[in-house]
Amino acid sequence: MKKLVLIFTILMTNFLHAQFGVGDLAFIAFNADADDDFALVTFVDIPANTIVYFTDSEWNGSTFGTDENDFSWNSGTSVIPEGTVITFNTISATASVSVGIITGEPGGISGSAEAIFAFLGTAPRTPTTFIAAVANSDSAYGSLDNTGLTAGTSAITYPTGTDVAQYTGPRTGLQANGYVVALNEVTNYTLANDSGDQSTLVLPLDTTPFVISDIVPEITFGETAYSIPEDGGSLDITIEISSSATTPVSVDIAVVTNLLTANAETDFTFADQTVTFPANSINAIVLNIPISNDTDLETDELFLLELSNPINATLGSDAITGIYILDEDSQAPTATNALNINYITSYLVDASGSAEISAHDAATDRLFVLNSEGQSVEILDFSDLNAINNIATIDLSTLGTEGPTSVATKNGFVVAAISNGPTADGVVAFMDLDGNNMTTVIVGNLPDMVAFTPDGTKVLVANEGQPNSDYSIDPEGSITVIDVSNGFGNITQANVTNLNFNAFDADIANLRAQDIRIFGPGATVSQDVEPEFITFSNNSQTAWVSLQENNAIAVINLITNTITDILPLGLKDHSLAGNTLDVSDETDFIFFGNWPIKGMYMPDAIASYEVDGITYLVTANEGDAREYDTYEEEVKISDSDLILDPTMFPNQSQLALEANLGELTITNATGDTDGDGDLDEIHAFGSRSFSIWNTATGDLVYDSGDDFERITAADPVYGALFNASNSNNNFKNRSDNKGPEPEGVTIAEIEGQFYAFITLERVGGFMTYNITNPSNPVFENYVNNRDLGNDEGGDLAPEGIIYISPEDSPSETALIVLSNEVSSTVSVYSLDNVTLSTQDIELSINRLKVFPNPIQSNQTLFFNQKINLSLFDIQGRELLSATQVSSLKLPSLSAGTYVIKTSEGVTKKIIIE
Repeated sequence: MKKLVLIFTILMTNFLHAQFGVGDLAFIAFNADADDDFALVTFVDIPANTIVYFTDSEWNGSTFGTDENDFSWNSGTSVIPEGTVITFNTISATASVSVGIITGEPGGISGSAEAIFAFLGTAPRTPTTFIAAVANSDSAYGSLDNTGLTAGTSAITYPTGTDVAQYTGPRTGLQANGYVVALNEVTNYTLANDSGDQSTLVLPLDTTPFVISDIVPEITFGETAYSIPEDGGSLDITIEISSSATTPVSVDIAVVTNLLTANAETDFTFADQTVTFPANSINAIVLNIPISNDTDLETDELFLLELSNPINATLGSDAITGIYILDEDSQAPTATNALNINYITSYLVDASGSAEISAHDAATDRLFVLNSEGQSVEILDFSDLNAINNIATIDLSTLGTEGPTSVATKNGFVVAAISNGPTADGVVAFMDLDGNNMTTVIVGNLPDMVAFTPDGTKVLVANEGQPNSDYSIDPEGSITVIDVSNGFGNITQANVTNLNFNAFDADIANLRAQDIRIFGPGATVSQDVEPEFITFSNNSQTAWVSLQENNAIAVINLITNTITDILPLGLKDHSLAGNTLDVSDETDFIFFGNWPIKGMYMPDAIASYEVDGITYLVTANEGDAREYDTYEEEVKISDSDLILDPTMFPNQSQLALEANLGELTITNATGDTDGDGDLDEIHAFGSRSFSIWNTATGDLVYDSGDDFERITAADPVYGALFNASNSNNNFKNRSDNKGPEPEGVTIAEIEGQFYAFITLERVGGFMTYNITNPSNPVFENYVNNRDLGNDEGGDLAPEGIIYISPEDSPSETALIVLSNEVSSTVSVYSLDNVTLSTQDIELSINRLKVFPNPIQSNQTLFFNQKINLSLFDIQGRELLSATQVSSLKLPSLSAGTYVIKTSEGVTKKIIIE
């Protein structure tokens, strides 16, 4: 091995000072064996008679050492073109160069801790501008301080002890900065550090020229979106240039007028202007934009800036940026907290299953939970909220190919709906409170919801009738009415009436004209309607059924068992005040803006209540799209094949930005109002709200507007999970698709006031509103119980929700029970201000209590007072009677449900195990 030699290369000429800079030359070969050689490539044209100095002394941050050697090189009488490889040969013997002239004695280079530097200077070892360096050890440079060179780019370092190195990477297709990257990648080299002469691995040095692609600077904004609070004062935005140019570069910046919700006079100050990057500059230009503050209640506001007319440059992909002004005057509604709702507990129903719908039986303190994944109904002991446990599992897997979909209970028996998919009708199973004595009937296709009428005489089933995956089978949607007035043991197929929508098939054009969505491929009205959820009038004479995908409500006359009407729900205008929404999952800030889109209410669950003789419907406006293998209506505004009407939307390109509407999921099935193939309206799924409708007129009397998103965003705990999904904790994950997704709803009358409880399927938890005045509901509270942090956990995806009154509650305090599908949990909340009143407590003390219950046959049943009684089986047959007794020795009875009725008409269900 030769001794350590440090070589610095310096290119120098008066004329060159203004043109040569860091990185304009790069080392591409290094040979420390035999007579020693090295090579460089130039990334710029080298003018004639340019002088380059070489020295191999270490740099200490301010000067070179006095050891080692130095020499100079004159480039010759002609310009050396960019991309030329210049070789320095046999420098430890008789030195020569492939072009130009060497003056001085270069000396040899070493295979251990050796380096080469390049700079312009006034004399050997007197640098003015460093150009490049190479080394075979990190320590060989001495120091790079004050050289302007950077290790890994303009200073190339081979592995320690390298004897020979030659670049073998690409020599065509890259710009200079691309070659710099390639030259610093060791896999692009032939390298060796063994003993003996290895020069044959690299000699003769490769002189193939580098073809350098033209470098045209690109100009872009530093960010695609900037946000600032209204009281933020001012905002700095940056305009960046990708590379330097030898001449000045300029570009115009102007406010885009096509999409402007902020006011240029009152909200911000910006004058259209031209900015210029000086020659050879790569420094970003910073513009400061003053933002005006006011006390007006406004939506968040937006203005866009656009780059245009670049000179000596091109525009990059980010030539438009948005400035989003976040108004701090509009606040979320304040919770009244009149009910004092508090989380109590959660119970895991099935770790490998689900919990979607729950039904409560007050007589036995049992909860019946639909487990669709487990194809079962779970019976839970709900008598002690601190010790909820599973009593039994009702296996329904043999009753349908696709499993159960809904469960309900009333009058001492349980009913469950089971689906057989699109190829066969569904099944409804009736059973006692133990899941025994099961009977089944056939209902419509894909029963999705089962419910008792308030008087308990009928069970209704909403049969969704969804198509198969390729839409080759499209069953009709329907409503099934089952007469259960003769008692549980007497239900047969003769009690079943199926109601179809055939009478509406001929009216398809009129329904579409009312904006009722009938749009499935080749579908009739009967095939296209998809009944989802049922609610009833107080007198059990009318039912209303949500047709979610159709954005409509069906009306059923339960006296005549006929479907009398299909009511359109219309569209929610998100360009109006109070109807803002956050629409992008690509930004890290919440922007409550008005946008030129319309939301389709498309409710999932619905509920009803009566005020002053008028029945009102409350709808949870989730939204739902049709997604099948051969038909899918979901599209995005940024999709290249989506065309908006240019007259209605002259700003499509601005709307399509990711920070705006670009990622929002919309439908292509509706919105083309004139039939010319483009969308005249933008229809989004759901309305991110709950609504109240007058059933007498069909009118919308209230919509919660943007409350749900504003409330969840402002929540001190769960604001961090704003619009997160139920499968991740990603901030704003669902902003581009239905937001929090209102899913379930139930209504309770509490001390003369009506309350609506609405679940949020994505972010979780539920909203509570006092809806006593249908046109002016009051926000009561929002509660949730899910885990924060990087991973989702806790109660996820509330689907079903039920209210349990104090008199039916095991704790004598009103309860809300959520069924959480994804976490497979039921969660319980107490309404701590809703307990049994003094009068209720007295009634409770005096009311009949029966124990133990459940009980086994031939055991003694006790009562808390003396009564006259009769004992009946579930079919209504009297088995025995007794007078003025406080206990009763039961005879031999089969397991099941029985009823004790007192002479005062009080009834109690008895479970025989």
